[in-house]
This record gives sequence, C-alpha cells and structure tokens, in this order.
Amino acid sequence: MKPGRNDPCPCGSGKKYKQCCLKTEQAQPEDDFLWRRIRRAIGGSPARLLEFSNSHFGREALLEAWEEFMPWEDEPFAPDTPHMPIFMPWFFYDWTPDPLETSVKHESLDGRTLARAYLAKKGRQLDPLYARYLEQCCAAPFSFYDVLSVRPGTGFTLRDIFTGEEADVTEHSGSQQTQVGDIIFAKLARIDQVTMLEACAPVMFPPTEKSVILDLRKKINRRKLPITPELLKEYIYEMLGIYHDITHRLLNPSMPQLQNTDGDPLIFNKLIYSLECSPRGALDARGG
Repeated sequence: MKPGRNDPCPCGSGKKYKQCCLKTEQAQPEDDFLWRRIRRAIGGSPARLLEFSNSHFGREALLEAWEEFMPWEDEPFAPDTPHMPIFMPWFFYDWTPDPLETSVKHESLDGRTLARAYLAKKGRQLDPLYARYLEQCCAAPFSFYDVLSVRPGTGFTLRDIFTGEEADVTEHSGSQQTQVGDIIFAKLARIDQVTMLEACAPVMFPPTEKSVILDLRKKINRRKLPITPELLKEYIYEMLGIYHDITHRLLNPSMPQLQNTDGDPLIFNKLIYSLECSPRGALDARGG
C-alpha cells in the first residue's frame, strides 16, 4: 500500500513521505532518462582507459600503481581481487607516477592522471556526455558516506562524513543490499541532477567502524580550512589506509575465542579410558 503524503517515509529516513522519497519518485522519469544516457555514454570506459594507459604510461604502470595502492607486499595484482572496484578508479582518476621511482615513459611525466591525459588527447573526439563524466570523476575525491535512506533497486541518499553534504545517488544494483546506517567508501560522479557511484568499496562498513573516520575528520578540521574536494584529495592515502584496514577485517574475520564464564580461554583435553574387561563386558556391567 502506498504511504500517504504525511506518513513516515518507508525508506527509514524518519522524514515525512512528501519531504523525502515522494520528491524523488516525482523526478524519477527525467532522472532515469539522463541516467540511462550516461550509462550508454560511459559503456566500455574502463577498457578504453586501460588501453590508453598501455600506450601512454606503458604496460608496467598498472603493476606499479598496484604496489603503491596495496599496503601488503605479498598480495600480487589479480583481475579477481575484491579491491578492483576501488583500485581501478583510483588508478584512472587519482594516481600519478612518482618521477623519481617510476618506469613510466619520461615524456608522460607531466603530473596529470591517466584520465586527465586521456581527455587532453582525445577529448574532442569523445561523446560530450562521456567527457563530462570523466571530468567529474577526475575532480571528485574519494570519501566516506553515511547511508541516510535507501530506495531498493533505485538508489540511496548519502551524507559525506567529512563535509556533511548530502547526495541522492542513482544506483540500481548496489541499493538492493545497502541498509540505513551503513558506511560507504566511494567516489561520486555528478552530472546535472544525477549522481552516480563511479567507485564503491566491495563491502559496506558497519557504524561501529566510524570512529577511525571521525579521527581523520578531526585531523582535517585542525587545519581550519574549507573542506573542498581538493583538500580531501590530499588525504587519499590516509583514506585508503582506513579502507584497507576495515575491508581486510570484514573479508577475513578472525575465529572467535572460546572462553568459560570467568573469561578464561577454553582448553580442549582428550580423555582416554583404560578398561580392565572387554567392551562387551563393560556394556554388560552398565546393563546394556
């Protein structure tokens, strides 16, 4: 049954239906049309950028970026890594080679990210909507977001933990498993009235993981500067450190420790019985 205008919104935001998802539903046809146009325009983008990387940076750049991205040296790059949804967008839009420690072609060391270089070289040949999307991805920082409300199959409302800015995100598949209160590590791309997830961590973080993110926010606020996208980009490695720590624990949970009621660890023992009679005799003695 559809809620009334003044009823609590079924998304769980705590707002009235008319002040929350009703507005979104009324604007949905126009937003959905633009969303589908953007999806068509960006189709195949990762493959195109990766091909350009091989010619612009060289084939070793991907592995070089992976070594910089991963905090654990014993985890080689693999196409099926769960970090792919974060690593590839970071490689395309945020990573720049270190001029002193890189195998990248010297002529490509101009301080531009891969996507910036791609736009400079091929921008005039691209679908204008695709070019705008790449520009937005380059400008947008990674950040952590609180999930304020969810519209399963349509999208959700997020609030940037660092800036407090809210965004209605169109996301058809990811919104199916997301819950209010989750924390998302992501990069958002905004074109007109549509906001999309360009990058998103492979797992949602529970609210219990928020304290370390708030500690980073305090560190940023101590600079007493406006929290702009450019400022947040300066903290990308701190954010990646938080992302790796939390994701590693969630994807590789430790076995629970068994304890007794006093909190002491349980110690398993093996009891061996020595019978002076045959097994049959023991059963007969028990009346078996």
